[in-house]
Amino acid sequence: MIKKIGDIIKNNSSFLVVSHINPDGDAIGSSLAMYSVLKDMGKEVYLENPTKPIPQVYSFLEDYDKFELVSNKKNVDVIFILDVAEINRCAIDKNYTKGKLVVNIDHHKTNTDFGDINLIDKDAAATGCILWSIFEENNFIVSKKTATYLYVSILTDTGSFRYASTTPRTFKIASKLLEKGVEPWFVAYNVYETRLLKELKLLGLVLETLETYYEGKLAVSYITRDMFIKTDTTAENAEGFVNFARSVRGAEVGVLLREDEPGVFKISIRSKDRVDVSEAAGAFGGGGHKNAAGGTIYGTLNQAEQKILEAFSFLG
Repeated sequence: MIKKIGDIIKNNSSFLVVSHINPDGDAIGSSLAMYSVLKDMGKEVYLENPTKPIPQVYSFLEDYDKFELVSNKKNVDVIFILDVAEINRCAIDKNYTKGKLVVNIDHHKTNTDFGDINLIDKDAAATGCILWSIFEENNFIVSKKTATYLYVSILTDTGSFRYASTTPRTFKIASKLLEKGVEPWFVAYNVYETRLLKELKLLGLVLETLETYYEGKLAVSYITRDMFIKTDTTAENAEGFVNFARSVRGAEVGVLLREDEPGVFKISIRSKDRVDVSEAAGAFGGGGHKNAAGGTIYGTLNQAEQKILEAFSFLG
């Protein structure tokens, strides 16, 4: 399949690269890496994400401003959909995909195989790891810029190489990216050490909401619309906040309820090694990985909290 995707790249001239709504580092890094390799090959390529703006924390990346909404406007041969478990998560109109080759590359075990071509590796630490294999095995040139994008993908989706998804292969790929010129300190500084003051003030409010349940095994925090307004922040300023819930000593699952719209709560779920949260996320119309998943709950804050307690009652 890796060779087949390589041939698709070689034998076609125009491409659209898309990833999921509310993109994380893997979605952004892998999209930029594919964009960069295709551009270096002289291909016509467009980069799209339904979320505007793309999280500011990734603005240090060279092609950050290349994301645009172009589907239904540009005719292309191939659509690469990256890091997306279900096609509706990238907001591509299904009518637009007609007559185009859809290539689905992902590492979520809940992926629905929606593409004409599907390369799903649930054991990969990040979609960026799969792209590295495609580039390497097809002898595509990987520049320092492309390598940096792949490194962002892998660094963020492994929690700085801390998550259980991190394997010896993960480190081997990271090592090869460093050989291409990636500067780990530069990436880590920009991703993790450039928080805005208002983001830290929002974090302070979120930490005040932290509560534990089931003898401390479940930790839940939340962000309301009022908290966003009070700190002049948006959802993108809360990137990574769910990890503070998971970090509570004794907690096996951490949850962040984020009210993106009145009565609409985006659910971020993280767990430690033992607990698989992907199935619980399915109850909220979402999915993900064993230790990282998400979904959406409609209702009041109290109703959302109650649904979370019910979903994780097996911890009690």
